[in-house]
Amino acid sequence: CYWFTNDTVLGTRPTMERDSPMRTYKDILENGKYVDWTAQLPWRAPGNAMVHSPCGVYGGNPFGCPNGDPREGFCQYAGYAHGPDARTFKFPSVVTTEWRAGAEVEVIWGINANHGGGYSYRLCRLPEMGRVALTEECFQEMTLDFVGNTQWVQFHNGTRVEFPALRTRNGTAPYGSQWTRNPIPACSGSNGGFNDPVVCPNGTQFDPPVPGVFGFGLHGITDGSNRTQMYNLKYDFDWSIVDLVKLPAHLEPGEYVFSQRWDCEQTAQVWTSCSDIRIVAA
Repeated sequence: CYWFTNDTVLGTRPTMERDSPMRTYKDILENGKYVDWTAQLPWRAPGNAMVHSPCGVYGGNPFGCPNGDPREGFCQYAGYAHGPDARTFKFPSVVTTEWRAGAEVEVIWGINANHGGGYSYRLCRLPEMGRVALTEECFQEMTLDFVGNTQWVQFHNGTRVEFPALRTRNGTAPYGSQWTRNPIPACSGSNGGFNDPVVCPNGTQFDPPVPGVFGFGLHGITDGSNRTQMYNLKYDFDWSIVDLVKLPAHLEPGEYVFSQRWDCEQTAQVWTSCSDIRIVAA
């Protein structure tokens, strides 16, 4: 849950307009004017921001924080310095999931810190050299479409509630790839509610899809030093987000890697994760 790329911005004009319903963090008022403060953050042009690894880097800062700092450890504001790349990390007890070519499959993810934005799912054929040879380009060659315009919140007790999804293909990379807006609104304000004494005392960024399903997700404080991580964290969310995606019917049987890419709007971060998949014939 800590595999991402930190300090990644667009460097180009956003493809998502300021008034787009896909936005997840509102403009803020500064000196009497509303400021488009998220314009260079990854979600404003989905799929365009650079990532260090398609499967994530632990702590998001492989070259130190700031870049060039040789010290390993937690960063002042976000992440960890010189963490391993998930492509080379030896995860214990890895499970391989079997999917059938052409099938509609259920995918689920959860949020600890609600940075808004949105996400897509992708596949890559496992290279002969193994996971170490996986590239973002390979995953972008096989982005998956979502099925329909419905998604669900699943609570820890197994209960599900469905609601309409917001999806887009406009201005996405690769061209025409389909992305889904993170449906959970953070609290009002640029910090999303992380420092609020109670959950969302001043409202939310947009209307919640399900009553009670909103907020930043965790709360904590730092001790003010430059190299310490947050402590006394409290986690608010007891649910996950469910979608259906469609696998291509032409997939050859074999070993694949499945990836989720979550482009944030509140932070200069792209969160990525990978899992092992075996495709069998339709």
